[in-house]
Amino acid sequence: MVTSQLEAANGAVVDTGDLGPLAWVLEETRKSIESSTKSLKRFVHEAESARGVDMASLDAGHLRMARQQLHQVVGALDMVGQSVASQMVRGMEAAVQQFVQRPEICSDEAASAMERAGFALLEYLEGQLGDRPRPPLGLFPQYRQVQELAGADRIHPADLWPQPWRWIDPATPASPQRLSYGPEVRARLDHGVLKLMRKGDANAASELSVVSLGLADGATSRHPVVFWKLSSGFFEALAHQLMPADVYVKRAASRILLQYAALAKGEQHVSERLALELLFFCAQARPGAGMRTPVLGAIRSAWNLGTYQPVDYNEPAFGLFDPAVLAQARRRVESVKENWSALAGGDLARKKSTVDQFGLVAESLLKLHPKSKALADVLSRVATLTAQSGKPPSAELAMETATAVLFLEASFADFQPGDQGFGARTTQLAQRLDAVLAGGAQQPLEPWMEELYSRVSDRQTMGTVVGELRVTLGEAEQFLDQFFRHPEDKTPLGQVPGLMSQMRGVLSVLGLDQAAQAVARMRETVDCFIASDEDAA
Repeated sequence: MVTSQLEAANGAVVDTGDLGPLAWVLEETRKSIESSTKSLKRFVHEAESARGVDMASLDAGHLRMARQQLHQVVGALDMVGQSVASQMVRGMEAAVQQFVQRPEICSDEAASAMERAGFALLEYLEGQLGDRPRPPLGLFPQYRQVQELAGADRIHPADLWPQPWRWIDPATPASPQRLSYGPEVRARLDHGVLKLMRKGDANAASELSVVSLGLADGATSRHPVVFWKLSSGFFEALAHQLMPADVYVKRAASRILLQYAALAKGEQHVSERLALELLFFCAQARPGAGMRTPVLGAIRSAWNLGTYQPVDYNEPAFGLFDPAVLAQARRRVESVKENWSALAGGDLARKKSTVDQFGLVAESLLKLHPKSKALADVLSRVATLTAQSGKPPSAELAMETATAVLFLEASFADFQPGDQGFGARTTQLAQRLDAVLAGGAQQPLEPWMEELYSRVSDRQTMGTVVGELRVTLGEAEQFLDQFFRHPEDKTPLGQVPGLMSQMRGVLSVLGLDQAAQAVARMRETVDCFIASDEDAA
């Protein structure tokens, strides 16, 4: 179920797998990331206190500790199949290794960059377990920063693109002219790439696409054929201005020339990394309806990229705020929800605490999303006016306010500040509250509000079920522990099969088939213990 959510969110290319193990290691990952950040800050503080002293004489113990903690995180993320996240942490570990070797570059600015990278990583991992997972390319701005601190030679957004590479020969249209390597073709490539570099010339890109397709038709080995078709699709996308000619695009064009030179010398090896980067750009370039891009279309079809959604990898999607601020906002919303419910029910003793709590919620909302000032202001006004009236809020005001609070609760559970819908909905909620405060009638619930209530209800139901599963599993563990301590006494095992049957039934209803199968296997093992006369120890 979770995997299908990821596929729906990210198109055909996601870093999926069984996300259960990620849930197990997430908390330890958080602790290790936060601890490594604290170690870096301690070193920076000590270095500032010892200003004027030879940096080489400072104790680098804090730096080595941070490096070790990050190394452990890499291992844990690799173990649970989070390859993109582990790639991010490898960059952080490499940056700290540079600090160990050259302590003078571990500045306050560098430590802050590492902290932001940690924020981004944790937010990404939390999102993987949420309802709306986001593609890992949103990590690229922070990834680029830590790679620069690590002194990396080559940094590319495709480093965070979890597309497994396969050599596929796409069914592209025939070239107008079959070409072979030679001075004339090389001159056409050089001239076109130069114009592309200088001006982003679309006509030059179109010419390069034709030349590349001709070279593909003239090639005799599979890998060069695929490479030149990818190059043709890449240049075709540029010819239609389906992606910006940024530094990464221009570097790819330059590397195509280097690959041409190698192939022209008779070498048959094609850089798999370059081929993957060209495929990445073909994925990023999504042609519009009716646009004639036959080569690009064939490539996207061959690698099943039809549902892939392009990502602005230069725009940070994660780590835009301190996770502690979001955690605080969640606590404040939970508190204000309880107080408002009591006040609306006639508990006037909650007046002052409600005003205070709404003020804190407004403060948190402004920190996390400054453009939601209208909703923050009207929530504070609702609390103040209700307290001044000396009586419970009207049914209309109680309902509208509860809807706004519920929206914030649901949004903060999986907060995405870049979501344009969030700002639009806070504005709509503010307008509805203003209308009720002005004496207007309550408006009907919008469809998205009804969906919100339904989703929250489902989540509460799931939370109850998970809580019951946890209790049942705890009971089974206690009985098994008693048995393994005294294997000669099988009495405790008598309760376990029934408990496991309950768990399996619930997991099956929830659609968690793998978990249900695991519980079934556990029950089989317990049944064997019960049936066996041998010492299970």
